[in-house]
Amino acid sequence: MADNRALAANTEGRFWGAGAMTSQGRWSRRALLRMLGAGIATAGAGPLLPKGARAGSAPSRQAWAALEQQLQGRLLTPQLPWSNASAGVLQKLRNPFWIQDQPMGLQSTGWLGGWQAAASSRAIAAESAEDLAAGVRFAQQHRLRLVVKGAGHDYLGRNCAPDSLLLWTQPMRGIQVHEAFLPQGAPAGTTAQQAITVQAGVRWLEVYVAATAAGRYVQGGGCTSVGACGGFILGSGFGSFSKRYGSGAAGLLEAEVITADGRIRRVNQHQDPELFFALRGGGACSFGVLSSITLLSHPIPERLALVTGGVKAVDDAAYRELIEAVLRFYPRHLDNPHWGEQIQFNPDNSLGFLLTALDLPDAQVRSSLDALLEPFRAQPDRFTVQPEFTFMPFKDIWNAEAWERLKPGAVIRDDQPGAPKGRFWWEGNQGEVGAFWNSYDSLWIPTQALRERPEQVANAFLDASRHRGFTFQINKGLSGEAAEARQRDRATALHPDCYGAAALVICASLQQYRYPGLAGHEPDIQQGQAEADRVQRVLATLRRVFPKAGTYGNETDYFLKDAGQAQWGPHLERLQAIKRRVDPSNLFRVHNGIGNLQG
Repeated sequence: MADNRALAANTEGRFWGAGAMTSQGRWSRRALLRMLGAGIATAGAGPLLPKGARAGSAPSRQAWAALEQQLQGRLLTPQLPWSNASAGVLQKLRNPFWIQDQPMGLQSTGWLGGWQAAASSRAIAAESAEDLAAGVRFAQQHRLRLVVKGAGHDYLGRNCAPDSLLLWTQPMRGIQVHEAFLPQGAPAGTTAQQAITVQAGVRWLEVYVAATAAGRYVQGGGCTSVGACGGFILGSGFGSFSKRYGSGAAGLLEAEVITADGRIRRVNQHQDPELFFALRGGGACSFGVLSSITLLSHPIPERLALVTGGVKAVDDAAYRELIEAVLRFYPRHLDNPHWGEQIQFNPDNSLGFLLTALDLPDAQVRSSLDALLEPFRAQPDRFTVQPEFTFMPFKDIWNAEAWERLKPGAVIRDDQPGAPKGRFWWEGNQGEVGAFWNSYDSLWIPTQALRERPEQVANAFLDASRHRGFTFQINKGLSGEAAEARQRDRATALHPDCYGAAALVICASLQQYRYPGLAGHEPDIQQGQAEADRVQRVLATLRRVFPKAGTYGNETDYFLKDAGQAQWGPHLERLQAIKRRVDPSNLFRVHNGIGNLQG
């Protein structure tokens, strides 16, 4: 099961397996002019200080030495891992877990016309909330740019910046399973809940393994190497089973957070509920740095089905027929808490499945898809129909050996010496390791439009697919969400557009294993311009039909217009008020984040 964020964009028109979709994209004229006029911007583009503030002088050697003494050796001078890289290092850079073990390890290396990877002046290898608080106080005192990085997956360059102090949370690895968790300050009579507390450096694979051992499930990200405590939760966080369990943000029960004043706070719905609201989807690294989070856990599902493969049409007319059939089928059969992941629409008139189904009988999964596919099987001269079904106990979903038996090639083992047994990543995620992004964009597709005007939407999908492939990610649209999950989500900062959305459409293009500044491995600007242009043509085609659609802030365009409204809609003013209260000097600022929306 590939992560729904994995848009490898390296192969064209494959429709028969996981991770098969690729897209092609657009170079925006605005981005080109920006690059030609000023060169590629550094990460986290935008004002380094709030408007009206004065830049201070760099910390003195004595100041750095005092911080180093306080941290007892945990203050580092980091470098990008590909600086003067040898062949051996370049090979290691293909392993996401090796990347994460490097203080400046980044899975994405830049964005055409937007940002490029840059090393911080110093990095704190934080082992505790106190280490993080020391870094926050130092940055505040010296008016120093502050950035936060855990696993290093951010697409938008929000986890690195030159001339900055990096809070590197990866060494914080603790996990605690709770049979009966009560948030701090909860009034008498509050019902305790089963939960899991994870520190800032823990990855989702580790959370899932711990939860499974306890007979539980936690709603998180699909990618095994993504950090659990950071941008995923802060940015809303959609996983493979969001229609059943809700967003990652909605599962947050309590957070330990260090705010701009250097205080270590424990916040939840009873203690500082406004800051808690902001941490549940208000944007990555905009309100503070998380040192640990406690997440609601659920009884583990019994059964998982994976549907891959797809359908290929012989010509445009047949493909248009197929698209409309899928769009009509979706609201009636797949828009419910059982189904997740994505459908891929490709330029070669193929449609690919990467669908998950929870706790449905195997026969029902097959019959559900047969209801869609039988009319096309009956026309072998016009359609090639090749679905593939994989069924397994849900408890085996994080078991590499089980995947190697059932679907060889689906997982890649971490073969580093000393790596934990069974640590792996999905083959579908390999395509975004070492990604230099040409373009990336997304918008929500309303379910109502599929019901009321499927012909118009099908025409738009066909026209868009002529430029580049795109994914229809149904787990990132919460139409059809379980009622109890919807209740939790309504208490978060999620853009309300997601509740009526059938799916989030994503189109992207990247150049893999490209490292700005490394001779022989630089991004190809001309290629990037052409592909970025195709991405934006796809989204422009869809926005003519859905001109006011919102988007998911963790997976959107670096050059997003009206970024505040697009990401948070009616919650924007509330989030800005919280920001002014807890971070009046705008210490925590990231591109397109609250407090830096004009960056």
